[in-house]
Amino acid sequence: MSLQSFLFVAIDKLYNAPQNCRRMTKFKGVDFDVRTDIVYDESAPAACTLDTYCVKGQEGRRPVFFYIHGGGFVAGDKYYRRALSRWAADMGFFVVNVNYGLCPEYKCPVPHRQLVAALNWVGANADKYGLDLDRMMVAGDSAGGYYAAMLACITTNKPLQEKLGVSTDLRFGGAVLNCGIYDVATALKNKYPFDLGGKLLRDFAGIGKNEIDGYEWKELCSVLDHVNAQFPASFLTHAQKDIFCGGQADALMKILSEKGVHYEEFHSTGLLDNHCFSLNWKSKAARKNNDLTADFMKRFAAGKL
Repeated sequence: MSLQSFLFVAIDKLYNAPQNCRRMTKFKGVDFDVRTDIVYDESAPAACTLDTYCVKGQEGRRPVFFYIHGGGFVAGDKYYRRALSRWAADMGFFVVNVNYGLCPEYKCPVPHRQLVAALNWVGANADKYGLDLDRMMVAGDSAGGYYAAMLACITTNKPLQEKLGVSTDLRFGGAVLNCGIYDVATALKNKYPFDLGGKLLRDFAGIGKNEIDGYEWKELCSVLDHVNAQFPASFLTHAQKDIFCGGQADALMKILSEKGVHYEEFHSTGLLDNHCFSLNWKSKAARKNNDLTADFMKRFAAGKL
């Protein structure tokens, strides 16, 4: 296992209990319908699985919360977003918690194609599960924040779909982006110990830091280049002192403002409330952020954004 993979796997294991075992996220008395490891792409059945969460007995078509986990592009698993999935389901969403191919085995743009396949799985199963495709929200954290934002861009860009060899007519109306990497090349060019950024870029794209300009898929290295007026209304969580993604949300918010896209944000200011701080639920900043995020999601589901 590489150093970068070891680091992000260790983070998931270390923070599994704080993320998933809080009393506040167990929702005792709520009867959840959870289905795990549904294969959405038979070309890579081990990598391309998803879990669904909803509350049993809900009537009418449900809004969709399509979630993409982070993990530095090289690690992570939907398993570590169990509490977050219950949290969103408890608000009335049908949650689709997605796994995708991890780098370096699945380099860019393979995960992008897989995530479009996962989205199309939602469309194909809308009647089966009673889903409202006009109320779909995409979300993700860290590298998953990048994939969530890029997937939102892909859905509004037919030429990019054609280049990727994919097709979808589905669109997201909302997005919840948590400490995402929105400009991969810029973020990974930063100076990290042990050249972590360079190694992650090599894993993600198979190129070195100085090879971006000639890279075939350079256009997929930055969400910022693809944001248009059809980008979904967004809630951005970010950490002012983020050790991995400092300044990334600021760049995205600037573009959203220029394009006239509605967004709301919350940021932490303390060093301890760092990258993806909200996933640990308990700190003052995490509670405040998650209350604001829940309010945003409920307003989206009610058509009040």
